[in-house]
This record gives sequence, C-alpha cells and structure tokens, in this order.
Amino acid sequence: MRLRIITRKVHKWMGLLLAIQILLWFLSGFLMSFMPIEEIHGDHILQTTDRKAVSFQPETLQALSANISTPIKSVQTKLWLGQSIIEVTTPHEVLRFYADTLQALPAIDEQQVRKIIAHRVLPHYDIKVIRHLSQLPAEARGRDAPLWQVKLLGDENPTIYISADTGEIVAVRTDRWRLFDFVWMLHIMDYDERTDFNHPLLYLTALSALLFTISGIILLVYGLKPTRKKRLP
Repeated sequence: MRLRIITRKVHKWMGLLLAIQILLWFLSGFLMSFMPIEEIHGDHILQTTDRKAVSFQPETLQALSANISTPIKSVQTKLWLGQSIIEVTTPHEVLRFYADTLQALPAIDEQQVRKIIAHRVLPHYDIKVIRHLSQLPAEARGRDAPLWQVKLLGDENPTIYISADTGEIVAVRTDRWRLFDFVWMLHIMDYDERTDFNHPLLYLTALSALLFTISGIILLVYGLKPTRKKRLP
C-alpha cells in the first residue's frame, strides 16, 4: 500500500513537470513545420545572382603561389559583384585577387558593403545602419568575426551579415527567423546558446518522462489487481 501511495505521488508530480514541456514541444514543432525554411533563411529578400562557372589556367595558380608566402589550403574562383575573382584560403587569412590581372582586391570597406547590398538585396529595402563588428551578437552565432552588420528598413526588419574577409553574405536575419530561433530554443530546451541537444536539463526531462512511464505502469498493475471484498458479519 505504501509503494502505491509513493508511486501515485511520483506519477502526479512527474506529469505536472512534463505537461508544460510536452505542450511546448508540440507547439514549437507545429510552428517550425509550418514555416517555409527558405523564408526562415531570408532567401526571399535576396536577389538571384549569376552562378556562371569561372575557370583559370594552372599557370595562374603557379603565379599566385609564387606571391604567397604561407601554405595554401584552398583556391576557388567565383563571380563577386559581377567580376571574376580568385579566392585563396591560407591557414591565417583569405586573400582575394582579380582573375584577369591577379591584383589583390582592396579590403572590404563600407562603400563596398553598400555595393554588396545593392547587388544582392531586393531594391525596396533601404539601409538603416552599417556597423563593423569584431564581437558578434547571438543571432550571428556560428559565424566567424569580423563581420559587417547591415540593418535594413522594410518588412520583417532584416539584418544582413557580411564576411569582412570574403564579402559574402553569411547570414540573413529577419523577424521570422527570430521567432523561429525562439521557438527552436523552446524545442531543444537550450536557453543559452540555442545549439546544444545534449545538456542536463534535457537529460532531466528525459529521466522525468521515464519515471512518469514506470510509475504509470506500476499504477496500472495495481489497478488491474482484483480487490478483496470484506465479508459482512
């Protein structure tokens, strides 16, 4: 009888602890599945760009190697602001060169950032403020500093993050992404970094669910046992 009372209390309190989180799991899962992932990534505010392949000769790579003193990790060619460039990655930095002259591109400044926005973002968005960041906000987590932050005026209050090394847009953040990020935090229960699936709070919730299930099974067994009827004198 004592085990039954203790089990009922455990079952009740575990159910109370789990009820809110289970509700949040269902609600957050529904909202995340309802939102188109392309709009979460902010692709809908960007213009499509020419992805035409750019090639270069082996002699070009040899000429570049002769002028770079550090080891080369990778080399890629691409179109950037309508120009063919070669991007060389070394262990310490990213170097960019014009593909036709092999001259180094200047460092990315605010004027070039404005050109990137004009080239990549839909024209009905206006620039509100531009900042060069060495310390990144939470919504730019997972990206490498330094970045250029460009806040825009328009629907969903977009913020564009541009790599100060490559000039590429590395993140687009909108109000829709911020809502998704908040819901994601509730779903994985990581209220700090919002990236960790393996943390003590999640372990505790899983353990609570296990205790809730076991206690429910024990109560079910007790409920299935026939009760003895007392004989009347």
